[in-house]
Amino acid sequence: MQSTNRLDGVRHTQGSIFIGLVLLLTAPTASVAAANYAAWPNGPSPSNNPNFFPIGVWLQSPPNVAEYTNIGINMYIGFFGSLDQGSLSSMAASQMPLVPTQNSVGLTGAGNSIIRGWDQMDEPDDAQPNGSGGYNPCISPATVVAAYNAIKANNASRPVFLNFGRGVSDINWGGRGDCTGDTNYYVQASPGGDILSFDIYPVAYYGGELELIPQGVDNLKFWSGNQKILWHFVEGSSINGGTPPTGAQVEAEVWMSLIHGSQGFIYFVHQFSPTFREDGIFNYPALVSAASNINFQVEALAPVLNSANVSNAVQVSSSNMNVPVDFMVKQHGGATYIFAAAMRSNSTTATFNLVGVPGGTATVLGEGRQIAVTGGQFQDSFAGYGVHLYQIAVATTNPPAAAPSLLQPVFTNNQFRFTLAGTAGSNYVVQAVTNLAASNWISIATNPASWLFIESNANLYRQRFYRGVSAP
Repeated sequence: MQSTNRLDGVRHTQGSIFIGLVLLLTAPTASVAAANYAAWPNGPSPSNNPNFFPIGVWLQSPPNVAEYTNIGINMYIGFFGSLDQGSLSSMAASQMPLVPTQNSVGLTGAGNSIIRGWDQMDEPDDAQPNGSGGYNPCISPATVVAAYNAIKANNASRPVFLNFGRGVSDINWGGRGDCTGDTNYYVQASPGGDILSFDIYPVAYYGGELELIPQGVDNLKFWSGNQKILWHFVEGSSINGGTPPTGAQVEAEVWMSLIHGSQGFIYFVHQFSPTFREDGIFNYPALVSAASNINFQVEALAPVLNSANVSNAVQVSSSNMNVPVDFMVKQHGGATYIFAAAMRSNSTTATFNLVGVPGGTATVLGEGRQIAVTGGQFQDSFAGYGVHLYQIAVATTNPPAAAPSLLQPVFTNNQFRFTLAGTAGSNYVVQAVTNLAASNWISIATNPASWLFIESNANLYRQRFYRGVSAP
């Protein structure tokens, strides 16, 4: 059974399994695997760099770049105000890739190589304010496509980004006016963008029904004929002054949608009430810390996410028939990865059956624990909307482990992180001391290469030294 109401067979990379029913993964499609940006020489990743995965923030201004870079944001989507030469030069100097509305500065200005795409009109599927307190109808698909053609006529070396509103997921949302319920609109308007997206905010407006975001991914994938690169928005503030999303909710909004085929995500961080703040996420330190962890983990897993999906490799059953567990499977660097999420707000226990893997170890990434794979099977508990990311090391005789490398060290928000790289499938230990003259190195984490190490309380140490060693 699928976790959405449509059983049309378009969800090719994940399974939703209820007790007593097992659904095998079906064959992946190209658009659900790595996004292909090679068509655009000045686009987000012209060489399809496997280490690039889009993590954007919506409608921000240049002075905020440093704070976003520190939490793992790698693109500005949209631009707060009209792009002028000073702003373009500032973005170029900060090396923050930008997707603005096309204008003469963006087309010809100095430093415009930092522009990686063009932003179409936002939410054309919604009823449009008429400037007098009322609303006009939604913008017609023909107008959207004509605007796309005009943008491409000026410059075709960058993709066009087109974002729709919440009607992609909440089909009967009344904010579309006369267009409410017209899903054929998206079929007709999808040619108006190369990268399609949509925004819906479940915590702020839907009582925390987080499954609305992956449901929208499924819908947009179907309506666009599975021919477009898809991104999605996630919540990064309380928006209207209510309770902000928790880190666990943001993690679910990210991973549930990636599992369903999204190939990038964008934070909406504006806060409008009680006072407006453009970078509203920074009102909430716990949310900033959680978003940072999510972003750097996704960045570390970019080569895995950009690899092909694996079909017919895993079966999953859920102990709670009302809570499907959706998942996708990847293989990279000699390891198998299963990214899984409980798709409802209640808890469940999932049983994973691995085809052709009689034994081994499932490392739960970012959680500091491992699960034995016995007889090709392992189990794990999921909280409501819980996410677990597994790296499966098969029980074989591994080649001699190469010396590890500690890469991309970052200290931010009282956390220190780096990636330990080494021989795929071989276990490595991170050790630490506070005095290099001492010999009592303490082992603090063990995982198979490659993996992201995070010291959550680095601020507690005046100094601390780290090294990686091959596990005995």
